Amino acid sequence: MTARLHLAAFLFLLLSAPAARACGGFFCTTFPMNQAAENILFVQGEGTVTTHVQLLYSGAASDFAWILPVPSVPDLAVSHNRIFAQLQWTTRPGFQLNFQEDDCGFPMVFRDGELGSIPTAADDGVEVVLQERVGPYDTAVIASEDPQAIVDWLVDNGYQLGDLGVPLLTPYVEGDFYFLALKLAAESEVGDLQPIAMTYAAERPGIPIRLTAVATEPDLGVLAWVLADHRAIPENYLHVKINEALIDWLNWGRNYPEVVTQAANEAGGQAFVTDYAGPSSIVGDFLFGELDLEALRGKTHPADFLDAVLDQGFPRDTQMQTLIRRHIPMTDAVLDEGVLEVVFGGDREAYDRAREEGWLLDAAERSFYNDMRAYDPWTADLDFDAAAFADDLQRIVVEPLEEVEQLFDEKPYLTRLYTTLSADEMTVDPMFDYNPDLPKVDNVRSADARWDCGGDPETPLEDWELVVTLSDGREVRSMPFVDGGGPMPFAEPAALTVEQLRTSGPPDIITAIGTAGARASTPSDWTLLQNYPNPFNGSTVLPFEAPRDARVTLHVYNLQGQKIRTLFEGEVAAGYGEVSWDGRDQHGRPVAGGVYLYRLETGTVKETRKLLFLR
Repeated sequence: MTARLHLAAFLFLLLSAPAARACGGFFCTTFPMNQAAENILFVQGEGTVTTHVQLLYSGAASDFAWILPVPSVPDLAVSHNRIFAQLQWTTRPGFQLNFQEDDCGFPMVFRDGELGSIPTAADDGVEVVLQERVGPYDTAVIASEDPQAIVDWLVDNGYQLGDLGVPLLTPYVEGDFYFLALKLAAESEVGDLQPIAMTYAAERPGIPIRLTAVATEPDLGVLAWVLADHRAIPENYLHVKINEALIDWLNWGRNYPEVVTQAANEAGGQAFVTDYAGPSSIVGDFLFGELDLEALRGKTHPADFLDAVLDQGFPRDTQMQTLIRRHIPMTDAVLDEGVLEVVFGGDREAYDRAREEGWLLDAAERSFYNDMRAYDPWTADLDFDAAAFADDLQRIVVEPLEEVEQLFDEKPYLTRLYTTLSADEMTVDPMFDYNPDLPKVDNVRSADARWDCGGDPETPLEDWELVVTLSDGREVRSMPFVDGGGPMPFAEPAALTVEQLRTSGPPDIITAIGTAGARASTPSDWTLLQNYPNPFNGSTVLPFEAPRDARVTLHVYNLQGQKIRTLFEGEVAAGYGEVSWDGRDQHGRPVAGGVYLYRLETGTVKETRKLLFLR
């Protein structure tokens, strides 16, 4: 079997058995990860970037290989899948409807590694800068001026390259990149796969996406979290804001990836959306419960050990399952005799049928590892080393999570950026930078909703209309009991705005749609539009239209005419623009709730509007 190799988008085969009812052990259904996306966490340091990459893969352990170009020699460590599970859970986009009173009522049909001393070596035109064991991986960092020499070295040293060849490596060789190569060590299993963390000298993060094109699915999701001091932005890709009129609000935005794909395609195929931008504290703790490894070392019975591990809040994931299998193996006596009695009540015919149908081992694992005491008669010869198991938990689980938790305590700002890319769009590696002037972005979006049943609650449900009022005032009508409440067809653009973000100031708007859904042409006059949302209690957007390139200022005043804050002062391009306000004054202090004025000035033009800030 040839491994399909690319940056990180391996389909990870969960080792968990089918779910059991009321299962509270480690061999139950695990928390689903986003398996259709590259998942990457960047941590910006002083002149360094630490990159955590989740490795998703299915196949034989011997076929696993992973190659990544890096701009400098990296320091390597293992990371943990819980980091990405927690990032996914806390920052994923959500779309919720706030139903208003109407004459219709509510239809009842709704759902409630240690580093060694490694000498530098040369091998057939390849410089071997570093070789070491990191967690479950054998790793190498190599460099060469000849991409063919790199391919030859990797193949000769047991790295399965699949379709990866000279053409994809050449741009990175010409850019003087190093190459990090990973493969599973001889005694490691696929279940041992951990995210890899690498720290290297760099001023900003980037994704070497061109290597991914060799074995990617159409519209592969790319999810990048950036932990830093300010909001992260795509530096060489465009940025889009989606048209929320196309979101399937009734079903919590389940078509969000499709809307993002369409919006990015409208921007030329290389554009990101910002799912979340704000305090890194949203992620919370990576370690739950009170960890007590010394107490675990004192357990003599494996069932007591697993109960304590559960109580202490250790992750229930495939990696934990692999550790359990390694330290508490299911013996032949358990499988041949114990399972026959405990699971099948001594019914040999049912036992043999389960074996023939291929689900015996799954049932045996669920039963044995979730109810070990029942198997005491068949585990007398089991040699259980609690201290060795606790040491593995310390090294593989606790230490990586503690290190990342410390980084989240030190870095105040987290940005989640998302896009989808097909192979023909993976021609430029996305790079990221920072803009301290941009507003926060909430990952939970809301809209008001009401039912229109023509004033008569007895109207047949198929004639009811769902009326969704978006934050910018637009109304979207649909008939969910006819079309199933599904997404709106792409009858209008999916990108509300296509923009280029800069390292300071507001974005440069390239295209935008007006409230009627049509692409806005260059306006004929200066217009300061009403802010949205209004009223607001977090942040609000102040849009405007510019008929020509000009220098403008935008200030906020209280009703006494005192200037509260200068939101923008500088050059803007002709077209649609917007500036955000987070309800703080010039010194970063929250202002009192109430009515404020915002004024756009350019030359002799002065436009003023009111807004309402709620505390």
